[in-house]
Amino acid sequence: MLTYLIYGVEDLISTAILCGLALAYARAAWDDVCGTKVMTGSVIAGVVLSAAMAIAKHTTNLVDTGLWNMRIFWVAFAALVVLLICFVKPIAKQKIGKRIALFALALFVLLRVFYKLPDVFVYPFTITVSNYLSSDFVLRVTGYVLGLAIVVLAAIALYKMLKDADRRPIGLGVSATATILGVVQLMICIQTMLARRMIAQSHELFLIVKWFSNSSTLFMLVIMAIAAALAVLVIVRSLRDDEPYDNPAQHRRNKARWRNRRRWAICLIVCVVLAALTVTVIYDYNNRGPELSPSEECEIKDGCVYVSFEQVEDGHLHRFTFETKAGDPIGDDKTATGGVGVRFIIIKKPNSSAYGIGLDACEICGQTGYYERDGQVVCKLCDVVMNINTIGFKGGCNPIPIEYRIENGQIIIPCDALTAYEKTFK
Repeated sequence: MLTYLIYGVEDLISTAILCGLALAYARAAWDDVCGTKVMTGSVIAGVVLSAAMAIAKHTTNLVDTGLWNMRIFWVAFAALVVLLICFVKPIAKQKIGKRIALFALALFVLLRVFYKLPDVFVYPFTITVSNYLSSDFVLRVTGYVLGLAIVVLAAIALYKMLKDADRRPIGLGVSATATILGVVQLMICIQTMLARRMIAQSHELFLIVKWFSNSSTLFMLVIMAIAAALAVLVIVRSLRDDEPYDNPAQHRRNKARWRNRRRWAICLIVCVVLAALTVTVIYDYNNRGPELSPSEECEIKDGCVYVSFEQVEDGHLHRFTFETKAGDPIGDDKTATGGVGVRFIIIKKPNSSAYGIGLDACEICGQTGYYERDGQVVCKLCDVVMNINTIGFKGGCNPIPIEYRIENGQIIIPCDALTAYEKTFK
């Protein structure tokens, strides 16, 4: 449950705050040119395009995610530059400047939604359980829905709180949020280009990109702090009761409007606090996870690892580690660097003489490993419960299958088959 709650909040809280701010600012600054309709249309278009991208990613291998993201980031950064230029006072006062700024912000919002939502749409399909009627599946879906509820409510509360407010603080919030997101996306783009050797390698540039990558939670918290600061500003303003009025009825109407905005501000602060706790305290608690059991001894001879049936016939999870040696071939004319512990697991399948054998890693969650809980094999990272009978087969969060044979009451695994996965455990 916690894993999918974290996924939803981490991926969408910054985007939700941007959307709420953009919609409120469009109403305040561009209402004379249908700003709210343009901004709403950009959000809807982003959602529709994201759904199409999610289907393409989930059903085909035609989408190069890294390349698509690079294109999105460059166009979004160009839109951000245009937006910030148009916010300069002399340009902002001109009608053409206002229109250009509106469409630049709308494009930036659309591309941000298009970048973030596809993975969120795919998350339900990554929930792997043996029984879809189990409480385990229900809890994961609940976490996913709760994460979406927090970020959607935050966006709605932000818009409701600011829709009739002074446009200047909203403009500052929009500018700051969009700039943070734009620069972070630009760093991700540069990181991708460095990894693909599309630009010359630079140690200084690498360090800058690495710092931005490691500080993603910090930037997320800064954006949440911007939203919270605006909420506090609205609450303080609502308590002053100094808005001019012509008669008692108008005074009551003013007080009711500010009271309503204050309630939305409190709602936003609650959502921001929940989101902040999710990406910090809950994230830390969830990623701590249980400790993996220590590796057991195994015999290595004649270029193979030997594990006897007697050692693993009790039906429990057994973990082993093979230490790679430098110079061993790992395919594609490459050799091992050595000194890497390649872990693999073995468990006897229930009501069977067969064994589930695979790496202590999967293609989705990497080398975080598996542990035994109440007789079940569980992925440490995503908390997915494995069907023990499918261990040894490829797919989902199952352990990566490895080559092995059985002879004379022993499970024999070639060392080369383990060395080939050295990079998985680096």
